[in-house]
Amino acid sequence: MMKQIRTGLIVIAVFIGIAPFATEAWSQKKKVERIGASPERVYTRPISVFRGLAKAWESGNAEAISRFAGDSKIFLNVRGIGQRGGYFSRPQVRYLFQRMFKAATPVKFKFVKYHNLDKPDRRVYGVAQRSYKKVRNNRLYQDKVYVTLRKEGERWVVAEIKTTR
Repeated sequence: MMKQIRTGLIVIAVFIGIAPFATEAWSQKKKVERIGASPERVYTRPISVFRGLAKAWESGNAEAISRFAGDSKIFLNVRGIGQRGGYFSRPQVRYLFQRMFKAATPVKFKFVKYHNLDKPDRRVYGVAQRSYKKVRNNRLYQDKVYVTLRKEGERWVVAEIKTTR
């Protein structure tokens, strides 16, 4: 009887010790699912990609942004990512955006114009206004972000992201 009580107490102690970590992991997973791209989702409409990307960028979610990258590399020339323009894989995109969001807090990201949404055989792209604060000097900066999409099988993915002042 004492052995069963002791075993029961050990099980409870282990459960109490693990529960906070399990809850935290579940909470983080739910946050990623709510903000931006879901890993299982196939975006068959360009506007869905633009909306999800805007949501992920404004919340500073590098993981969700990287999910909009396709199987091939995407071209990035974004002020603040710490690299000159170039082609990057999905993991590299995630890493570069994580670094950028540590150095610059997103304030606003909103698409203001879309081109060729109804003509998918042409180049589909959107123009967004971005505002961000640099962490080191707390100054507010603004620029335009151009996002071009391409079709990969049945889904739309990001082909390139560029910024201009």
